[in-house]
Amino acid sequence: MKHWKSAALALFLAAWFLSRAWRGLFVYFQGDDMMNTYQAWLLPWWKVLAANLTPFTTVYRPFGSLYYKAAYSVFGFHPLGFRVVTYSFMLLNIALMYRLARLITGSTAVAALTALLGSYHPRLMDLFLNNGTVYDVLACTFVLLALCSYVRAKPVWFLVSFVVALNSKEMAAAVPLILLVYDWVWRRKLGSMALWISFAATAIAFKVKTAAPSFANVPDYGVHVNLHQFLSTARPLTAELFYLPGGAFNTFDTVLVFTAIWGIALAFRSKPLLFAAAFATFSPLPVNFITYRGFFVMYLPLVGWAMYFAVAIVQGRDWVVQQIWKRPALSADGWEPERISLFLFTTLALFLVQSGDAVRSFDQVDRRAENLARAFEQFAPHFSPGGRILLLHAPYPSNVYDPLFIARLAYRDLAIEVDREERRPGETYALILDYQDGHYVPN
Repeated sequence: MKHWKSAALALFLAAWFLSRAWRGLFVYFQGDDMMNTYQAWLLPWWKVLAANLTPFTTVYRPFGSLYYKAAYSVFGFHPLGFRVVTYSFMLLNIALMYRLARLITGSTAVAALTALLGSYHPRLMDLFLNNGTVYDVLACTFVLLALCSYVRAKPVWFLVSFVVALNSKEMAAAVPLILLVYDWVWRRKLGSMALWISFAATAIAFKVKTAAPSFANVPDYGVHVNLHQFLSTARPLTAELFYLPGGAFNTFDTVLVFTAIWGIALAFRSKPLLFAAAFATFSPLPVNFITYRGFFVMYLPLVGWAMYFAVAIVQGRDWVVQQIWKRPALSADGWEPERISLFLFTTLALFLVQSGDAVRSFDQVDRRAENLARAFEQFAPHFSPGGRILLLHAPYPSNVYDPLFIARLAYRDLAIEVDREERRPGETYALILDYQDGHYVPN
């Protein structure tokens, strides 16, 4: 019977997530997708694979590059395959949220609520509308695997998962800090050999990746370790976590929130609450000290917040039942009707809160790449190698290379050239497209 209930819970969580986010499966390539795919395509396989063996590499987020290169090799320049793989990782992450919370708390009810609360947040719309945020999805997967491995005392698997997490996105740099709190709270010791190795790996990776003025030579990735920079990102991220406008919190409000979660955890001497508070506080640090990137960076930190509120809901309910209603405690690993009712009530409350949040929608997508790729399919399904294309009135700034990336990826031809706005003297064009009223037409 227990296995049937576990299967029912897994199906419910998957259905909950997909019912909220399914439209993102059918979104075309967005934002940085073309650049990311193109750059990964240019890298030889040996270099991508070698870069993933350690985090001491200058290759840009090598596991993400592996994802793009492998997906393009299998699916070509068709976004659905990419999205299916990304959504599969997000579904896996829901299972890993459950697993980690179960390991930390020993409670099925807390684990189920953690997976529910962490599975979907409408402000994470960039994850569902822009496959360029796949680095956050991959980092979450391997951070959760690393944490689970560490708690289960599997140091080799911890280090392997941690290296892959670092190679997915820099968010993983917070893992050693989170585990330092875990070791102190659970074992009353400051770390282990595996943990100190992860600290050293993080330090070396940071030095290698920031050798240039900014990571990947992107100015917005420049690291500024100071209180002003921290608060400039912590304020909007914390406000949006609670479904508020990004400017709703001032410094006092933000400090109050973090003081509250730590104060409550310390006051009740709750190990799970202390772990969750550390997760929620430390996991955004790698992006707290760079230019604000958007709420999508909270995908991983949301797990810590979800666990914190799940523990608070279950333990708060149990305290009321035992201390006020004088009823016996429920088992931590049980599926009593009271536990199921609490889960369903939380689901309803979450649905009502999220349904009232209309800051972003699935209709707000950039269709420029789709329009151009469809025009190539319609007007030039077969293209001679090394041909030249002219685009007139294309809706791209002159410093954006997406039309070139799209053409080369669509035809798998690195020799294709794309001109814009005016014909080069003496050039012969295999295809000329003019953008009129939102559509490309042959010229």
